[in-house]
Amino acid sequence: MSIPLRELIERHAGGVIGGWENLKAIIPGGSSVPLLPKKICDDVIMDFDSLVSVKSGLGTAGVIVMNNQTDIIDAILRLSKFYKHESCGQCTPCREGTGWLVSILERMK
Repeated sequence: MSIPLRELIERHAGGVIGGWENLKAIIPGGSSVPLLPKKICDDVIMDFDSLVSVKSGLGTAGVIVMNNQTDIIDAILRLSKFYKHESCGQCTPCREGTGWLVSILERMK
């Protein structure tokens, strides 16, 4: 894509609720890649190499934007519950790990 993440959000996706300064974090590549805090989002480019260099990834490029009203633990818990529910149960890491992740995140609330 090779477009600045900020430009993608502000120009092509309607912006952040409350403006760019109200941004908390963005998950740039769908729910299975690490989130980026605002200070990284200000300058990062939406391409494979740039996102890998900031320890995230392009993944499915399904961008998730969270403003300062978002509780990060609740957001990640909701994603974890989705993965727990949708796991096919074939492999031990998903079958067991997603349940443990949900349990840990619920204790963090």
